[in-house]
Amino acid sequence: MKKLLLALAMILPFYGISQDIDFGITGGIGLYSGDLSPKEFAIYPNDYGYAAGVFLRHRYSRFLGIRTGLTLAKIMGDERNNSNNVERGLNFQSNITEFSMLGEIHLFHIGYARNKTVISPYVAFGLGLFAFNPKINFNGQILELRALTTEGQGLAGYPNRYSRTQFNIPFGGGVNILINDRLTIGAELILRSTLTDHLDDVSSARVKYGDVLSNRGELSARISNPLLDPANTENLEVSYARGGKHNDWYSIPALTLSWRIKNSGKSKSVYSKFMECPRF
Repeated sequence: MKKLLLALAMILPFYGISQDIDFGITGGIGLYSGDLSPKEFAIYPNDYGYAAGVFLRHRYSRFLGIRTGLTLAKIMGDERNNSNNVERGLNFQSNITEFSMLGEIHLFHIGYARNKTVISPYVAFGLGLFAFNPKINFNGQILELRALTTEGQGLAGYPNRYSRTQFNIPFGGGVNILINDRLTIGAELILRSTLTDHLDDVSSARVKYGDVLSNRGELSARISNPLLDPANTENLEVSYARGGKHNDWYSIPALTLSWRIKNSGKSKSVYSKFMECPRF
């Protein structure tokens, strides 16, 4: 609740001073990048989900806007789909609910007076608050991973359970095509750098297999490290890190469609065959 109130406090001061307001919808693909993908900073399309959302864009000039939105997405990762720890075969899936605020800077406008179509590329960056809940498909069963504490969370000498509500830093860019004074279509790619390494329930924490097995049970131990046999007493002293040191990411390439619901005319794009430079 504190995180949500903080996010709302940052957004509300911008609402009363905008000139024009667009209502829009988005639809696209949810892509995950983290400990269960081959490279932690790569977009890996073999494991992809979906994403959809709604937003309000407050325009303050032809070049500057603030967009607030609610996005629902599903992301997933599976080591068996790539060359990273195929034998271990960890996997996860998670539904994400995200509330975000993005600043949009439109770099220039190129248009044609005859059909009044304007092309406007932009860059975007901001702050998001999202909720997630990683689950695993284990022998056909879908299990919530946080409850299993696969890295000993809550035990003596281990960190507490991670929060399933976290901040992220969204940034990216796209292009809008203004069909007329009201209708805009577009395409964009917004990456999310999260402030957690537990989006996939896998982190760089050191884990002692015997601690998980004796305190959390055989199921948690098997999911924590499927390569170790809980019946082999020699494995009780084995320690390991399940992932790397970097926080997880997710990205959403999407198509957008928006309609102007408040039109003051003050931020109307100039229809010109020539490029305009930003003027704030």
